[in-house]
Amino acid sequence: MPLRLVTYNILEGGGSRLPLILRVLRRLQPDVVAIQEAYHLPAVEWLAAQLNTQLVYGEANCPSALAWLSRLPIRRAENYRLPQLAKTLLEIEIDWAGSELRLFATHLADRRQDAGAYPRVQEMHAIQGVLGEERSVLVGDLNAVAPGDSVDDPPGEPRFGDALPDAPREVIRALQHHGYTDCFRKLHPRARGYTYDAARRLFLRLDYVFASPDMADQLEDCHVVAAAGASDHLPVLATFSEERAQGTVRSAHGHRRDPFE
Repeated sequence: MPLRLVTYNILEGGGSRLPLILRVLRRLQPDVVAIQEAYHLPAVEWLAAQLNTQLVYGEANCPSALAWLSRLPIRRAENYRLPQLAKTLLEIEIDWAGSELRLFATHLADRRQDAGAYPRVQEMHAIQGVLGEERSVLVGDLNAVAPGDSVDDPPGEPRFGDALPDAPREVIRALQHHGYTDCFRKLHPRARGYTYDAARRLFLRLDYVFASPDMADQLEDCHVVAAAGASDHLPVLATFSEERAQGTVRSAHGHRRDPFE
């Protein structure tokens, strides 16, 4: 059975947009969903109930909590509310493809927080100390630009200092040096893959799925999902196959053209 994983920043808890967010998630039919900006526990409880999933909620060092929704049984969960993190790092462990799989979600500091006590590079180093060597996937809004990624002009002035054309590329580079693979970039080496700002105009990629080496071998598909009006971020969907990839990795549907290519 393939594993369908979604990461989604729903913008300040979702609010009146929750029905739109639910519609997006139902269309994607994920096995597991990582939610960023899960400001309100009742909102993600409602999403979990509508999707018939288990919920793990991770309070953060600010109102921007995290959540995991899973159709698959959760063996273990842990919330790493580390002092180095502006928010938190939330882990669940599931059984998939015959062994344990560790799934991590995080949301790194925005520019305003990064100017204070939470520099993103140090956040990533703290996260690397938790990841370990087991097969795992790290997802979330990293508020950072990958080495080699393009960035367009932002649409107007940043609202809360969270539009980040100058987000440090060292954050992603540090994770790559740890041996993790940028799943979208592996399959789409030239596509922009912009995920932010969906509320006005897309101009950079902030949302990622990173896989440990063995999970990267099982990557089948990863793409940005069109979801107008539901949030200021677009969700990213990654699919992993139980069979280890042989040769060139292809989408389950053959070649997939990224909608933002």
